[in-house]
Amino acid sequence: MLSTYKHDLMNRRRFLQLSGFSLAASSALWSCQTSSRQRSRSDGRPIAKYRRERDQSLRIACIGVGGRGLDNLNELLAQCDAGPNPQFVEISALCDVDLGMLDATALRIPLAKRYRDFRLLYRDIQAGAIEIDAVLVSTPDHTHAFATAMALACGLPVYCEKPLTHTVAEARTIAQMARVAEVPTQMGTQIHAGNNYRTVVELIRSGAIGEISSADCWDNRSWCCGQLTPGALVPASLDWDLWQGPTLPSAYIKDVAPANWRRYWKYGSGTLGDMACHILDLPFWALGLGDQSGLRAEIRTDGPAVDSVGCPVSLEVSWALTWPSRQAGKDPLILRWFDGGKVSPTVQELSAKDGQNYGRFNTLFQGSKGFLFSNYDEHLILPGALAEKVVTPAPTLTRPAGHHLEWINAVRAWTMDLETKSEMTGSNFEYASRLTELVLCGAIAYRSVDSSQGTITYDFESGLVGADGWAIKANKLMTAPSRDGWTLDPTNLIFDAARSRI
Repeated sequence: MLSTYKHDLMNRRRFLQLSGFSLAASSALWSCQTSSRQRSRSDGRPIAKYRRERDQSLRIACIGVGGRGLDNLNELLAQCDAGPNPQFVEISALCDVDLGMLDATALRIPLAKRYRDFRLLYRDIQAGAIEIDAVLVSTPDHTHAFATAMALACGLPVYCEKPLTHTVAEARTIAQMARVAEVPTQMGTQIHAGNNYRTVVELIRSGAIGEISSADCWDNRSWCCGQLTPGALVPASLDWDLWQGPTLPSAYIKDVAPANWRRYWKYGSGTLGDMACHILDLPFWALGLGDQSGLRAEIRTDGPAVDSVGCPVSLEVSWALTWPSRQAGKDPLILRWFDGGKVSPTVQELSAKDGQNYGRFNTLFQGSKGFLFSNYDEHLILPGALAEKVVTPAPTLTRPAGHHLEWINAVRAWTMDLETKSEMTGSNFEYASRLTELVLCGAIAYRSVDSSQGTITYDFESGLVGADGWAIKANKLMTAPSRDGWTLDPTNLIFDAARSRI
């Protein structure tokens, strides 16, 4: 017999404190949420956990089911045969603002409940009208944070595509909420679970090429040059108002969906926002930057003149990273990003010297002994004499069967034991939020500094830009204007029939 579903809201006081709202101001909201389905905990830990039978399939809601969302859904369906029974994963709800995509996916999963507005999905979850164990978010960047925050406010495990959020402030808020919820989380950097990435991390940490001074990353894509299209007609299948989500309403842009939103600052962050969380993930991980206390970055960019609407055709970003525990007298650790056809000068020099095209890789580590190139599937150590001496270290990192399966297994373990803290996934929100901050600060530096010779300094502890000439403009870009009802405010994240504007 299936275990009884007991849905709970997360600890009230801790959630409100993290969100910056007083208990008094929200007392009416919380008083509306008491029900027989709730359970409290005396130890202050999140309370939205419930027991399950071992043979019960996981009921997952997919928000966004076209494009990348369809890929993620297919990955989940592939896990149906990976568990202890044929129904290891059950897609219980589908949500998409495009009716065509929603209907097409529903033909494959006819028993799933359908939604166009994910807020209504969460309303039904909170009301007990639908039983959901975990949520997968595959929407455009500008709605990542709100859809993810609502899951965390419900105390549900959540998987969200990269970048975790559209703004730095959202990334920090989501990280705080995830710490309170203590649920299994995963950002969609799928290659993080790959064997090659893990082998490279182990090689770098073992000192295979010596002490690392810099790492260059690149991608040839160019999500650029977004332009407004006055008078364009909204496709009949698309709910344009819902698609805009938290952003201030504006006229429809021709062909902005399903993918071209990446070309616009209002909805994405160009090639940097699309690919850097995948590629910079490797040096960020290998060099332990997610764990460094007091991390600071001096950020410099080079690219075409800033356009207020569209993202650049190419961009170069350099982060000079320091932290208190780094040995005194050492130069900053340098990370560099190149996109839209820009190439690392070091890669060009090595390619010319060796008569090779090292551009087939996307990451280059420079160490005191030599170099290490890597892409998703292979790596190469230079010079060859050094490579012959390197002994591949014994594995220290687990090799999960897959990025989605790692999250699914963590969710399953978490749901079966009320008292067990959730298993840590490789790209959990604590890790992923700081990686997202690093990436988005590169975009902020480009948009706020008026000269290629200028820099901003970002403090990862405070989440603020240092007091330099561009600090005011840069700090404003840490957030984005949100329309009424869409801020990451408890009164918007928890459904209240008496106050709802949905």
